[in-house]
Amino acid sequence: MKLNSLFIFFGLLTIAYSQEQSSIDTLLTNQEQLLLNQKQILEEVKYIDPLEGKKFGIEINPVMLLLSTSLDDKSFILTGTYSLFSVSKSAEIAFPFYFAKGDNDLSVFHLDGHYRYFLGKHRKGFYISCGVRFTSLAGEEGHSFWEDFDDGDELYDYSRTSKAGLTFGIGYRIFGRNGWYWGVSLFGGRYLIGKKTDYYGAGMANGNAILDMELFKIGKTF
Repeated sequence: MKLNSLFIFFGLLTIAYSQEQSSIDTLLTNQEQLLLNQKQILEEVKYIDPLEGKKFGIEINPVMLLLSTSLDDKSFILTGTYSLFSVSKSAEIAFPFYFAKGDNDLSVFHLDGHYRYFLGKHRKGFYISCGVRFTSLAGEEGHSFWEDFDDGDELYDYSRTSKAGLTFGIGYRIFGRNGWYWGVSLFGGRYLIGKKTDYYGAGMANGNAILDMELFKIGKTF
């Protein structure tokens, strides 16, 4: 009789311990979920969007400007970006531009339109982009008159042409609370309208491929 009572006692004790342990596990799980919810709430409360109330921004590449003017008295390169921030809470519409003037009357102008979609919860960090590019070239375009000159002299005519294409890319943005921001991007694509050219000094702009990178642009929001 005493042995049966002992078994019953230990059985009740085991059941009580299991129920208590289950209650403790449930309590710990609820506490962990509560702490996680509090952390998420605090992150949202602490984060202050530096683009809140900002409509647009302007970037300029001062490094490229200074380096281009140090080559000679006639060379000049101006590159920057005009961005719209008020159109979306998760994206930026940007218009990068590039203008170069050489000492041989060559001028190259690129105007891009990018839709940049940020991969995080806020407009900062990494983004993917798609866009279009318009290019205008003017200068001395070469052509050979092999049928007229036995020595193969190459002659150049001054002309102007335009072409347009599609691009895709990636990038990264850092926005400061003081209104200043910086970013880096890499994008490429192909010209679909226009033809290959042979402007002296135009380099890659003569072909059909598009490849560009932004690194030293510094901007200010307004």
